[in-house]
Amino acid sequence: MTAFSAFLRCGEFTVQSGRAFDPSIHLTRSCVDFFPSISAPLYVVLTVPSSKTDPFRKGVAIYIAKAPGVHTFEVSALKSLFEHSEHDPESALFTRVDGAPLARAHFISRLKEGLLSAGYDPSKFSGHSFCWGAASSAMAMGFNDHKIQQLGRWRSDSYKLYIDSSQARLLSLSLCLHWAIPHGQIYEPPSLHFPSSVA
Repeated sequence: MTAFSAFLRCGEFTVQSGRAFDPSIHLTRSCVDFFPSISAPLYVVLTVPSSKTDPFRKGVAIYIAKAPGVHTFEVSALKSLFEHSEHDPESALFTRVDGAPLARAHFISRLKEGLLSAGYDPSKFSGHSFCWGAASSAMAMGFNDHKIQQLGRWRSDSYKLYIDSSQARLLSLSLCLHWAIPHGQIYEPPSLHFPSSVA
C-alpha cells in the first residue's frame, strides 16, 4: 500500500541483495511522520532519503492523505505497523518476518507468489508495478500530466511509458473523438498543407 500510495520504485523501499542496510539511503521508521499525531493521523509525510529523482540526496517528502473506507487506506496501515511493532527509529521501515530488512529479491519473490495464488500471471508484474499502477490509476481518475508528474516525482514525460491504457479507456477516447465536431455541423478536414515558412 505504501509503494502504491507514494508512487515508490522498488529500490526506494527495499535493499539490494548482498548490500547492507544503510539508514542514510534506505527507508527507516524515522522517515515516517504522522500529522497531527499517530493516535489520530490525517496524513503521513514519508521522507525518502535517496532516490533517482533526488541525485543530491536532500530527501524527498511525500504526502499521503487519509482516505477512510478504501482498500488502499495507507495511513491506517502504517499506523498499525507502528503501534503493533516497536523498533529503533533507525531500523528498516519494512522487514521480513525474521526482522531482516526487506530485500528486493525476497519482495519480488513473495509478490509473484501472491499474484500466482490470486490467479494473476506473475510474469506481467515487476518491482515497478506499484509506481506504474499508481500512474495508470491517476490517469484513469482524470489527473492531468502535471499532477501525475508531481505525485510520481517525474521531471520529464517518461511516466507516460508506464501508463496502461486499457481497452475500455481506448474505446472511450475513440467515442469522444466522434463528438469533437458538433453533430449537424458540416465537417471540414484539417489542412494537410504546411505553411510556406515551413516548406
